This record gives sequence, C-alpha cells and structure tokens, in this order.
Amino acid sequence: MITNPFQRKAYDAVSSALPFAIDPAKITVEPGVSYLPSPIKLHDYAAGVMAALGSVVEHLGRVRGLPSQTMTLNRRLAGFHLNELQVQLLNGYSVMLDTWPMGADNGAYRTKDGRYVWTIGLFPHLVNALLGHLQCPNNPQAIQAAVEKYTAQQLEDEVAGGLNLAVGMVRTPQEWLAHPQGAATAALPLFSIDQQGTTKQRVLGNAKYRPLEGVRVVDLTNVVAGPTAGFAMAEQGADVIAVQAPRGDWVTPIWLSVNWGKKTILTDIKSPDGNKRFIDLLAGADVLLSSQRPGALDRLGLGETELREINPNLIYGSESFASLGTPWVGRRGFEQIAQAVTGTADVHSEGLGLQAPTVTPALMNDHLTGYLLAIAVVAALAEREDQGGFWRVDASLSRTSTFGQTLLEPVDDEPYAPITEQDLIEHGVDQVSPWGTFTRFAPPVAFSHTPSMALRATSWPGTDPDTIGWTANPAGDAPPQVPHYPSKLAREGRIRNFTPNFGIEDRADGGGVVGLMSKPEALEAQLKKYATDLSGTSKSSG
Repeated sequence: MITNPFQRKAYDAVSSALPFAIDPAKITVEPGVSYLPSPIKLHDYAAGVMAALGSVVEHLGRVRGLPSQTMTLNRRLAGFHLNELQVQLLNGYSVMLDTWPMGADNGAYRTKDGRYVWTIGLFPHLVNALLGHLQCPNNPQAIQAAVEKYTAQQLEDEVAGGLNLAVGMVRTPQEWLAHPQGAATAALPLFSIDQQGTTKQRVLGNAKYRPLEGVRVVDLTNVVAGPTAGFAMAEQGADVIAVQAPRGDWVTPIWLSVNWGKKTILTDIKSPDGNKRFIDLLAGADVLLSSQRPGALDRLGLGETELREINPNLIYGSESFASLGTPWVGRRGFEQIAQAVTGTADVHSEGLGLQAPTVTPALMNDHLTGYLLAIAVVAALAEREDQGGFWRVDASLSRTSTFGQTLLEPVDDEPYAPITEQDLIEHGVDQVSPWGTFTRFAPPVAFSHTPSMALRATSWPGTDPDTIGWTANPAGDAPPQVPHYPSKLAREGRIRNFTPNFGIEDRADGGGVVGLMSKPEALEAQLKKYATDLSGTSKSSG
C-alpha cells in the first residue's frame, strides 16, 4: 500500500487517466532520504508515477495470462532515476565525456522589465539561431546584456512564438494558470488515450515470461523524455528499435543513459529508401513512439491517417513540450522551458530562498513525462487486446510540470543526504557490454515474478544494421537470465572521480552537472547547508 500522501496523489492522478482500475495495495514503497532539495516533492512524484507504471505493466501481464504480482520501490532510488545521465559509468568513469552542459545559452536572464526568461540552445542550429536573434556571443555577460534590451513578454513572443526557439518567461504558478495555455494545460489529465476504430488484425496473446514480451516498438525519439518511454518498456520485455537520423542532433551521455534494451539503427526517414524502411517497420509494429513536433510526420506523409492505413492496430505515442489541443501546440521547449513557463522554477527558487530563478536539481519533466507516456502506451496495449483499433496517446512536459506544483512542502521539512558511492553499493548494478562494464542504478520497480531488466546493454546510434528486424522468438526457450548484478565496481572502489552531490546544477554560470564538474565552492556550500544534520525524522521519507 502507498501510504505517503504525495506519492498517493501522483499515483491517483495517473489512475484517474486510465481506462481501467489499478491496485495500490500491490505496491510497497520503502522509505528513503531525499537527495534533491526542493519544496516540490521530487522523490515522491517519481515514486508515485513509477509505482503506477508498475501497476499498469502488471495489469497487462495479467491480461496476457501471467500471474498476479506485487511490486516494491525504494523512495531514494526512485529519485535517482530523475537524473539517469548523472550516474551512468563505463568501466568506472562517467559517460559525461564532454562539456555540453556548460553553455551559457542554458540559463535564466533578467529582462529590462525586471523579470526573467529562460533560454536554451543545446543543439547548434538552435543556439546559433538564438544568438543570431540576440546579436551576441555565447557567454553569460553578452547574453545578459542582449536580453536586457527586451521585456520578458517580447522575448517569449518573438523568439518562442515567432522563431519557435526554446525561450520562456519565468512565471509564477498563478500567472501560468491565468494564461490561456496554462488554463488549457491544467484542465487536461496527465496523459491522453484515444481509440480510433475497432479493427483487430494483431493481438499479443499470452506471454510466457515477461509482461511486454513480443511488443514491437519503433522509437523515433530524441534527447530524454521520449527515449525514457522506450527504455522503460524495454526493461519489461519490449522489442524496441531506436531510429536515429544518420546526421543530426544527439548528446552522447544522454543517449547512453536512456537507450538501454534497444536495438539502434541509423535511417534517414526523409529519403526514399529510409522512408520505405521506416514504413516497413511500422507495418509490423505495435507501437510508434515519437518526440517529433506536431505536424513534422505529417509533412513526410506519415500523419495519423497514413499511419492508420499502414497499421490499423498501431499505438501512436507522442511526447511534446505542449499538450495537443492547447494554444501552444507545436511550440518548441525543453525541461527548463517547461519549468520556467509553468511556475515550477519560481516555486522551487522561492522555496530555497533564491533571488534569481533556477530549475529543480533533477530532470523531473523529462523523465516523468517519459514514464507517463510509457504508462499510457502500455494501458492502450492492454485495451487493444480486447477492443482492437488504432490508438493515439500523448504526454507533455508542461503538463507534467504543472502537476508537480501540487506536491509541495517546505524544503526544510525533511532532511537530505547527498548521493555518494555508498548509494551505488546499495542500489547500483553492473552490466557487461561489448564496450566494457556499464554501471547504473537498478530499475526502479522490482516485480515479485518478472524481473525488470534490459537484456541489451546501451549502445551508440547505428550499432545495429538498418536491416535488423523484430526478434523472431521474443519469449525464447526459457526465462531470460538477468544480465546485471550488484555493482562489483562500486564494492571494489573502482568508481573514479565521483563527487557527492545534491543533483544537477543547471545554470549558465558554468556550474554544469554537479557530480561531475561543479564549482568546488558551490558543492561545499550545498554540503554545508543540507548535510549538516541528517538525524531528524522526515515527514515525507516513507
């Protein structure tokens, strides 16, 4: 049973969006101390959503003839999974091999009316367009001087609304709910599930060993949220093929952190050959996951009508910045922009007593939106077994962010403990790959009968040939053996250069990712503030 009120609120919000009932009595959430200082109960939000994923996966398993299961989660571990890239190591070294988080284009800047906007470029074509509009180089002082020539509303209108770049005004939650976009977003469930038609050409049938065994997923996503959905499904047995363009925008450490369990191919779906290959995959798939902006697939002749013709039993799951049917649909945005515009950054910063806004020390919107999309897709798969049909499911960063503001408590009402190597000893796992031994955190949900696991280690884009197909015998001839084991590298002291920390520091001041390249004085201040007294009993650690 889920007894923590914040965890239960998140779980119930998911439950209310589902077409069937799920049972929290099958869930046990172990207590754990937070490592994410924020008035937003990030560990509890994560535990509630991840518990709901477990419930929906368990439901599909029963639909497919598997036994009823109970599930266990650890509150502290659930929060670690909001920063998958932060503790992901290869042969004891972090996969953060470059300095991409250091760009000044990612940060909050004060406008001439005394407000703030958040900007983020991330990829070359985006940051170049942003700096071209601002007419400045990419350093904090230059960006600040350029931003001060505009009001916050001007920049949001011109850069986000006009150029469709990632810029957003930092609002309060009240301003967000009074805005047409905020009001429309808050009125929606955490995700949508819509059935079209009742054609029944494909059913999954009974499973032998794993709930998502034989589920075929085409993963056309990028960065964090969309790939998280495919990753979560792969851990429950889905056959996932991740499609990446031969040349495009991707970030190595992010890719490695959220592509566990997947086959990865390079295919240019805009080319004749690539388009044909992509359509062939879709014709035999159960699921298409897409983080393409609304309308992008339509321009390639792959809108909903065409997808339904290709595969009348396809489940089309989309992840976006703004929810479908809202005024900002199609607008570009990332984790930080969603936090800024919805009021999350304001709530978080005010709760910490900060003068200037910053974002939460975890990628709450990215990862939780991915889990919510996975929940909706698995729910649609369960319904499709009986009802047939083409299904459309959607989740958005801004909807996830809006709900997070309902899970509030004063930041000092619980103690905090930094993430350390001891956490890797307790919760970390090693998995051998052709490239060496990866170390990461164990999957968040432990099922009583069907272990969560990624049978394939993460790999780089294009590791598999573009001719690879669906696994011929997805169940295999025996229950699969769990390929990971409690981290031997952590227990033997072979984790290198690890720094205790309280999550991700995401600013334009060169802070970067705390555990890997933080300014020493910033880390020292955090340790002094949050780790001086961890003997108290947390009101929210259950």
